[in-house]
Parts: sequence; C-alpha cells; structure tokens
Amino acid sequence: MKKSIVSIAKGTDVEQMVTEVLEPLGGVRSLIRPKSTVVLKPNAGHVAAAETSVNTNPRLVAAVIKEVRKAGPKEIILAEASAIGCDTMESLEVSGILKAAEDAGVDKVIDIKSDKDLINIPIRDARSDLTKIRLPRFLLEAEHIINLPIFKSHCSMVFTCALKNLKGVVQDKVHYKMHQTDLAKAMMDLWSVIKADLSIADLIRPAEGFGPHSTVPTDFDCIVAGKDPVALDATVCRMVGLDVDKVAYFEPARERGLGNYDEDFIEVRGKTIDEVFKELWLPYMEGLEKYPEYSIDTEGACSSCLSLVGLTMEKLKSLNEYEKNADATIFVGRKKGIPEGLDPYKVILFGDCLKKYRKQGVFIGGCPPAEPHPLWAIVDRKDYTEIGPDLRERMAREAPYFEAHMEKLIKARDEAA
Repeated sequence: MKKSIVSIAKGTDVEQMVTEVLEPLGGVRSLIRPKSTVVLKPNAGHVAAAETSVNTNPRLVAAVIKEVRKAGPKEIILAEASAIGCDTMESLEVSGILKAAEDAGVDKVIDIKSDKDLINIPIRDARSDLTKIRLPRFLLEAEHIINLPIFKSHCSMVFTCALKNLKGVVQDKVHYKMHQTDLAKAMMDLWSVIKADLSIADLIRPAEGFGPHSTVPTDFDCIVAGKDPVALDATVCRMVGLDVDKVAYFEPARERGLGNYDEDFIEVRGKTIDEVFKELWLPYMEGLEKYPEYSIDTEGACSSCLSLVGLTMEKLKSLNEYEKNADATIFVGRKKGIPEGLDPYKVILFGDCLKKYRKQGVFIGGCPPAEPHPLWAIVDRKDYTEIGPDLRERMAREAPYFEAHMEKLIKARDEAA
C-alpha cells in the first residue's frame, strides 16, 4: 500500500509555515491548477471570537489565500455552513475570518445555508441513514476544495479536525439528519460523494477542554497538511497524545477506503511527531468512574455518546443540578432490553440506540444527541428529540456557569501538574 504523506510545520510566522507545510507535498503550484476554481472550507460553525479557538484561526485562512494565489487560480471562494442555530455570516464576521479573507483578496464568500442552486446526490452504498444529499453546484464544479479545520476537542466525536470539518458543506436539514443517525458513518457517507483534495489543519492554538464551545486554547504553533484526511487526523491525534483506537470514526473511514490511519502507512515529513508533541487535556477520554453518584449503564456505547455523558455530568455540576438529579439511571448504547420495574421518570435513555424503549423513560434522540439535550432531559425530565429555536438562547444563558466551572477544573489540573 502506498504511504500517505502528512506534513508538519512549526513556528510563529503563519504565512511562512503555510509555504513550508505544502513543500513536502509538492508545493502550491503542483497542488493547484492554474485558472482553476478553489473553494476554501474553514471551520466557522459558531459565533465566537478568534481568541476562543472555536473556529479556524483567521491568520491561517489569510495565509492560505495568499499562498493559493501564487498558483494563478481563476477564483478563490470561501464557503461555510455554520452549525444549526447559528448564522454563517455572523460566525464568519465575529470569528475574524471574513475580514481576514477579504483583506487577503478572496474573490467570493458564500453562505452554503443560503445557497439555492443545489444538486441531489444519491449515496448508493450508504452505511448510515444518509442515503441522499443536496450539495451546492459551485462546490461540485470546483476544481479544488481545500479543507481548513481547527483541531479541538468535541463532545460528539471526541475531537474534530479534517474529517469532521467537511460536515460544514451541508445545510441545516442534512446537519440534523446526520445527528439522527450514526454520525461517524454519516460523515464517511458524505466524504464518499464530496472530497477535499487537500486539508491544512490549524494547530496554531488548538482547543483542549470541553469543546466545541467550552474551549481552552493552548499554544501549539503548528500547521499540518495532507491529501489524506484520515492520515492527517491520525497524525494530529498522535501529536496531542490521543489514542486513535479510542476514536469512533477511524474504522468507518478505513472501511470506506478514505485513507490510512496505521502509522506504518503514513510518512510524516517536515517536523517529526516527537519534535512537536504536546499532550492536550481531552477530558472526554477520562472515563465515567468519576461520577459514582450516578448509575450509568454504558454497555454497547460508542465514544461519541460516552463523551457527551461526561460533558453532561460536568454541566450538571456547573448549574448546581448534579446532586439534585442523582436519582437518574442513565442508559447509553445498544441494549437487549431495559430492566422492568424502574420509574420511567428516573430513567434516561441516551440516543437513538434506545429509541425502541422510549416508553420506558425520558428519551433523548440523536446519534449522538445534540450537545445540550441530555442536560436538559435530565433537569427537565422530558424527551428532547428536535433541535429547536431555543437551543442557542438557553445555551447562552447557561454558558457563564460552565465557564466558571471550567476555570476551577483548569486550576485544579494545573495545581496537580
């Protein structure tokens, strides 16, 4: 099997790093055809300032635009579809990406959510419930798609980087459907019909902590690039101390033939992993034993839901709801049955794996569920299955409490170190 090349650059000059990280891949003039249309897909999923590391660093976006311009493309387009409940243009503006792109000379900025020129694409060998998808014509007709993710911890998938970032090329209806089926497999179904031919990952100030919203940016000063998004994500995991065997979507990616994650089939160029290694705090991987007050049945659960349970426990603590709701019995993952005789008011059924038992407890829809829904289901003791308009407003009200809680956790971590 031919090895996948992943390039790592480290430094403080972002423009220089972008040039350096592309050289081991052949340089920008070999990667981008003259007079071509190039679409840049950053991560601008949420309304958050640049310093939060919730979105791709604006300096990286600007540097890539300038570098791509050297290859003589016909047009450079910046395109994104923000998360459900968020406005794409507001996310681009508040993050600083919009101004950075315009100052660097981008030709066009497109909000994929607002695009009406869509083409129906069937996914004939779908591994999830995502059997068809509507994608923008401009995206399908572009000669090049460059994926510009930021690495950050993520409750739905443990972390987000190259593979997950492409999820931002779909509109809200598809976003929602992807969360109502097996998200890891749905992501790979998407990649099977629309691929980025180059990914340049932002590890300038990646985000540890309880992402994607409650981030703890940390100086790392790296940019990572590659044509194989699976190899890139696996390499980044090794750079930050994350065991790839504990990440749900590498195996579905391999099954789809999207790339390599085995070290033996990845050639790292530029800086080595050892030269840049820095372990990040990824609390979703710490396990649920730290919440002994709760009965949590995790047999058959995937890493996505396990991560979300951990976040939910911490959010309960931040809102002073942890002890109040310790009477709840939480079921996560595929089960052959739910024990009889339990009080349905105290049974929390976490995710679509348990949909057939929804009459036996409080049911939270989704695969995995939307981030705040488990919290609200436990506190409100009612089903949450739809991503409604109250999502963003209620999350905003609760955010300051969780931010204060995060500060205590970080302080305790630093003191322990």
